[in-house]
Amino acid sequence: MSTTGSNPRRQSAPVDAPPVDALIARRILILSNLLRRSAALRYRRLLDISVGEWGALAELGARPPCTLNELAAGLALDKTRLSRTVSGLVARGLIARRADPKDARASRLSLTRAGRGAYAQMMRSAAGVNEALLEGLGADARAALFSNFEALTSCAKRLLEAEREIETG
Repeated sequence: MSTTGSNPRRQSAPVDAPPVDALIARRILILSNLLRRSAALRYRRLLDISVGEWGALAELGARPPCTLNELAAGLALDKTRLSRTVSGLVARGLIARRADPKDARASRLSLTRAGRGAYAQMMRSAAGVNEALLEGLGADARAALFSNFEALTSCAKRLLEAEREIETG
């Protein structure tokens, strides 16, 4: 590859590469970053919680109770990092941790009364944001959008598994 400008580390794109704005993953990441930054400000203001804490509360509100592994799988997050988030929410009284009757080594997580109140407030706020995002889309366009997101998510899961297989050899 040829270099451009005076920076020898900066490489020009190969001739056959698509323009960066044609990369759907990049566009989704930018959208995700914008929504995450907005959510961080909103949930800090409303509930004094981080976006990561919001995710854990939202998942537990939708699918209680669950183990840390189930929560991590539902959020597509690393269990170790999520464990710290959950511990903080337990300490703040928003999540309860109870022994799993089926597995003494595991615990079941669920929202406390305060956690359910926070979840209800979060979901009211999220519903408003959701409507604002979808405002200009009719029913058919919304259905297509959700269908496309499901298809992209399935494909992204397959890509992740392929990368994990390559990494582990």
